[in-house]
Order: sequence, then C-alpha cells, then structure tokens
Amino acid sequence: MTRRLPIGRPIRDSTLACAVLTTGLMAGVFYAYSVSVNLGLAESPDASYVATMNEINEKIQNPLFFLGFFGAAVFPVAALVAHLPRRRSGRYRLIVLACALYVGGSFLVTALANVPLNDELARVATEAPASELARARVAYEEPWNFWNNVRTLFSLGAFVALIGASLQREDPKAG
Repeated sequence: MTRRLPIGRPIRDSTLACAVLTTGLMAGVFYAYSVSVNLGLAESPDASYVATMNEINEKIQNPLFFLGFFGAAVFPVAALVAHLPRRRSGRYRLIVLACALYVGGSFLVTALANVPLNDELARVATEAPASELARARVAYEEPWNFWNNVRTLFSLGAFVALIGASLQREDPKAG
C-alpha cells in the first residue's frame, strides 16, 4: 500500500514563509524611509528635495520592488486560504490579523495616499520657480511622511503577526 504524502502542510508552510519574507521586505523599505531617507531629505533645499523624491519615485517602480509590494499583499492572503481548514487555530487568527494590517494599513495607504502624492509631485518641473518648488514640497513632504509612518507601523505589525503565526505549532491531527 502506497502512503500518500499530505500536501496541505507544505502549501501552508510555503505560503506562510513567502508572506513573512515579502511583508518583512516591505516593512524594511517603509522603515528605511522613516528613519533615514526622509530625515536626510528634510535638510535638502526645495529644488533638490523635489528632484530627488521624483527620481526615487520613478526608480522604485521596478520588478524587485513590485515583487515585494504585491507579494506582501498576495502571499498573506494565499496563506490565509491555505489555512482555512484550520480557522480555529491561533496561526489562522494571526494570519487574518496580518492580512488586515498589511492590506488595509500598508497596501491601501500606499495606493490611496502615497502614490497620489507622488503623482502630484511628479507634475512639478525641477526647473520650476523657487516659489512653486516650495509650495509643492509643503503640499507633499509632511503628508507623505505621515502616511509613510502609518504604513511602516502597519507593515511592521503584519510582519510581527506573521512571525508569530510561523512560530505557532500545528496540530498534526488537524487537517
């Protein structure tokens, strides 16, 4: 008699591992902005600030960033689906929490707050008059930093929840 290997556990473990990795990467990106990039740029003149942020916003749109950014939304949801048969477990509840934190507090904040601010700043020419550069910076910097700090906290919370889920032992008899 051939013994069938349970496929559920490797899928649950793999999706959860990918969720931890991608969410951790994004928490790190947002955190790095909060504790270094934004602080360094705060000292820049308006023209330099606008030019640098526009350049960063353009260059960050690359496959590696998108893998982390979209992966951190997709993999926790995939882990949630993979853990549906164990929805009474602590692991499942932590994955639900991570999904809500990242998707609601990081992914949507980026899409609804940070990206529109980036698009608005991109409309400002680097050669614009000093008064226009100053107005653009005032309209951008403080709100963008606020929303970046929000998504940093939410993505860090999601990352911690996923680490907690990873550390939860599965009951071998359940599923």
